[in-house]
This record gives sequence, C-alpha cells and structure tokens, in this order.
Amino acid sequence: MPLLPARPPASTLSRLGLLVAACSVGGGCRACANDHPYVPPAADAQAVSAADAGEPAVEIAAADAAPGLVEPALVAPPASTSWQTNGMTLEAGGREIVMALVGDFDGDGQRDALAIVRPPAAERRPGSSTGELVFFRGGGDGAPAAAVAAGPALGVQPSCAPTARLEKIGPRSAFAEIGSACPRGVGSRAIVVVRLGVPAPAVAFDAIVADPREAPKLTVDVDAADRDKDGIDDVVLRVAIEGGAGPEAAGPKLGARLAFFDRPAGPSRDPEEPEASLRAVAAQAAARAGKAKDAASVPPLVHQMRALYRAMCLEGGAARITKIHGGSAVSCGSSKPLEDAGLAEVKAWVTQGDALRAFAAAEIAQLAPATKTAAKTAEIQKLLAEAAPAVEARSVRILAAPVDAAQGTSPEWGPLAFEYTGKLLVRHGKSVMRVDPETGEGEPADMIAWKDEVLSPDGKSRWLEAYHGCEGVALRATFAPTGDGEMVDVVLPVPPRLGKTCSGRGEPAPAVPIAWGPRGLEAIVAGQPLLIKTDPPEASALSAFTDEIPPPGSPRSHGTKTLALARPNGILVRGRPSAGRWSMVRSPDLEPYADVRRCTIDDDGAHLACVRRRSAVIVTLP
Repeated sequence: MPLLPARPPASTLSRLGLLVAACSVGGGCRACANDHPYVPPAADAQAVSAADAGEPAVEIAAADAAPGLVEPALVAPPASTSWQTNGMTLEAGGREIVMALVGDFDGDGQRDALAIVRPPAAERRPGSSTGELVFFRGGGDGAPAAAVAAGPALGVQPSCAPTARLEKIGPRSAFAEIGSACPRGVGSRAIVVVRLGVPAPAVAFDAIVADPREAPKLTVDVDAADRDKDGIDDVVLRVAIEGGAGPEAAGPKLGARLAFFDRPAGPSRDPEEPEASLRAVAAQAAARAGKAKDAASVPPLVHQMRALYRAMCLEGGAARITKIHGGSAVSCGSSKPLEDAGLAEVKAWVTQGDALRAFAAAEIAQLAPATKTAAKTAEIQKLLAEAAPAVEARSVRILAAPVDAAQGTSPEWGPLAFEYTGKLLVRHGKSVMRVDPETGEGEPADMIAWKDEVLSPDGKSRWLEAYHGCEGVALRATFAPTGDGEMVDVVLPVPPRLGKTCSGRGEPAPAVPIAWGPRGLEAIVAGQPLLIKTDPPEASALSAFTDEIPPPGSPRSHGTKTLALARPNGILVRGRPSAGRWSMVRSPDLEPYADVRRCTIDDDGAHLACVRRRSAVIVTLP
C-alpha cells in the first residue's frame, strides 16, 4: 500500500532551501540580503532567481536586509578576570570576562565598555549564574563595573554550558544574549537590547528564550531602527527556527519577525507582525501545493511555520520567547495565514495521492489559533472528496456476539479480525466467536484469544503510549520492558497540535498499531504512518506501508492488501471498492461516526468490521 514520500527528496529540499534558508551570519555584517532565513521582503527588496545558485529557475523574494552594519564584540582571552583592550583596563572582580564592546556609550567623550562577565569555570555549577552584562564607565583604568542585565541560571543537566553573545546593532543600541545551552536538558537564554546614551546604557527590551530538550534550533537577531520616526530606536526581533525534534532531525530554516515600538511604559508590539511574515510563507506554500514537482516541499514548510508561531506566540500553546519586559509571551491572536497554510498542506498531500495524511492535515488545518472560514472549509472538503471519494455501504449488520471494550488509552490490538476464509473473529474475554459476515450467524471458535497488548516480536517490550510531553516539541512513544530492563522513550517526527496546552507529564495522542516485525513497529500516530524502533530508539515517517503480516486485531488485513481506519466523518478504506485507492465508506446506520472505532477489514475488501459503542458491526462494501 504505497504512500507518497513523507519527506521531500533532496532536490526538492534544495529548492525549498532557496525559499526558506539563508547563509549563516558571519563576520560582523548582517547587511547582505541572504544573511537571514526567509522572511517576507521589504517593499523595495529585489527579486533573485534560483538559477543564480545553480538551481532550476524559480523566482523567489529575497529576505530584507538588516539596516546598517553590526559590530561584534571583542572576545577576551580564555579565563581572563582582567583585560586590557582598546586603551581600557577591565577588572571583573574575580569573574571571567567573556567579551566586550568598547566605545563612547554615555556621550561624555570617554571610552566605555559593555562586557559580559560570568563566574570562573571552577565555580560554575547547576543553578549558578550564566553571566551578567556590565558597564565599565571610561575615565580611568580599573573603573568598577555596573550591572545592566543578568542571564538566567545555568541549567541543571551536566551537559549544560554557558553561552554568550554581544554586538552593537546600531549607533544607539547594543544586543546581548546570555544563558546556557543544554544538548540533553532544558536551557534558557536572556535576550537584552540596551539603549546607549546619557547618563548610562539602559535596558530597552528584554525577554527569556526557552530551549526545551531536543527542540529545533531557535535563533534571535535584533534590528534597531526608528520605525515610527519618534527619535527613539525601536526593536525588531528576527526569529528563525531550523531543524526538527531531536538532535539529528531535519527541517528547513524559516524566519519571521516580532516588532516592538519603544514606549515610556515599555515595549509595545506592532500588531502587523508576525502575521505579515507568516502571510508570505503561507502564500509560498499555497503556490506550490498543487504542483506535482513542488508539493512534497509544502508539508515541511507548513510544519516549520507552525513551530515558528508556537515559539513566538502565546496562543501556540508552548511559547519559547517569554517574559517579555517582565510579562508573558506575545499574544498574537487568531491567524488567517495559519489557516491558509493548513489548506495548502491538505492540497499538497492530495496532489501526492496520500489520502491518509491529507485527512490528518485537514483535522488540524482550521484549529485555533488558525481562523476557520466557510470558504476554506468547503475547499478542504472538496479536496478530501478528491483524495478519497465517498461510497455508500451496501449493508450494516449489528452482531449479537459480545465484544471486548477498550481497556484504556494505551495502544492495543482490537477485538475483531478476519480469517483467510473471510469469516470474522470476535474476541470477548478468553473466548472467540467465528461469525459469517453474510448471515451474521456465529459459533464458538476453537482457538486461544489473542492478547490486546502490543508486544515486540520477542515479547520483551510493550508499547505503552504515545503522548505530548507539554514542551511543544514533538510527540513521543513510551515502551516498557515485560521483564527486566528500562523504559524507552522515543521522539516521534510528529509535532503536537498548535494551541493544545497541557500540564504535568503530558496528554495522550491517538495511536493505532499496524504490525510489529524485525524492522520495527509500524503504527499510525496522530494520523501519521511511522516506523518506530526501540534499539536504538528512533522513529521515521513511513513513505510506504510495509508487507509485514499483522496480528489479529490490526486495522490492516492479513494479506496486507487493505486497511480500514475510523475517522470523524466515516471509515477510511484502502482497497476495494476503490481498486487499490482510498475511499470514504459511509452509511446512516454508522452515524454518529464518533462512536465507530477499532476497525479491521478482510483481504478482498468485501467486508469490514468495527466496534460501535458496545457492539460489533459488519459493513458490506459495494
């Protein structure tokens, strides 16, 4: 049962890279047009051709450049507590000087210094300071330093290490970033914009950036320009996200802006952003979704766009830019670009012939904080009807044989299975009934009831759950040993829904096991086909269903030719009556479809069976 590739081919990613990626910031200049990830162009931005980079000619808009030049800080010699630089002697009182900017920062004609200092390596421990931004006033060597801003505490994991960044971003502004990076833990960074002037440098903008475990890389650059012409520099955060969940995960580099006006009461957000940035990304996704050669690039772009919204906005459910000027994250409100991008993702999967992922994308396309408009809803329904045409069931029969109820939220093998003969097996406790799907008549089957637990082929591991850990990074799967051993947690290449907030350890995600063989566990989690391994722990998107023969209770037939999955608006079927394609089986006798679950199907695609409320039903297909 082939699916279209879950990841675009390398050539497509290369073209996508021209759209959303940018050269790394190097040296001290950020004025080059390609020094940033893709963000919407300024009105006077020039168009560049992909052909200039050796790619097929696809015109895209260049990211607008940061105005002026950025002056990076001078880096101090390692472990320096005293440092002579540019005619100044900096004394940090036993602390380590990391880097410094030198210039007249208070307007008195004397050289001053802004520096980042932190405890020496011997004194660093979890919870200690990651550093401070301090001001050395000119006028004499050894002048004491005055604190301007401080970074958050060092992360508690042994892998955490302090990080620092300092640069002058305009004639009247400097930018500092102080915090810790934790490859195997949770890190955080303070970002600070300092106004340079009389009587001393002062904080104009500050926030905390959270870096959850295994989260995509999030970078923040700052532009300082007087956007409202009031004589005071304003702040534009140029936020970029790159990579996916996990240290090895891939994801396009994508950027957007958060803009703030400098006001006496504190920073005031420009309501045009990040909506304007996201609108441009959504437009690119929509332009590519219907093209066979470009459709595969759309889902990664849309997923990264949502991750960017989640990082910047309170409504995303797990904002990473928080405590702005002592407050909370930015409230961005509902977003039409999110809805437009969701529609583009549905269309892209339909273009690729992947109905399963198209339906999964449709379920989240218009969830808040995305807007939900009638026109887009109608367009999505039209696309889904194209991907899986609706067919009316020939008959629906409710069986008298009792059937096992679900045991909980853990993934499990269902209580229904078709034999090679076409007869339906119905499990109830330790007994099994064999039912003729044409007549509905049944008799006890002389066999041992199959287990509902999802066990590995060697019986040593059990799949316990799929869940969102509330960090806004990715869904996870947990496996428990059936004997001695340790629990295994696997990061899944499936992002959580936007706007879904949770607390504690997390919330369950919908998970359907398909088969577990030597290659790993084949499953559908939140509508995404995956192959999950526990040794080593890893998961990947399935580009095609495997030929692993499933156990009883799987939604896939014993011959692996057909598949049946309950959906909110019907039963999604791969196989007859659609001759190997997808169809949506419906019947008034099955409504409401929310009561239908744990489906399976025979190999000929003549019958499928599901649990509806507390009964088993057999559906005869056309």
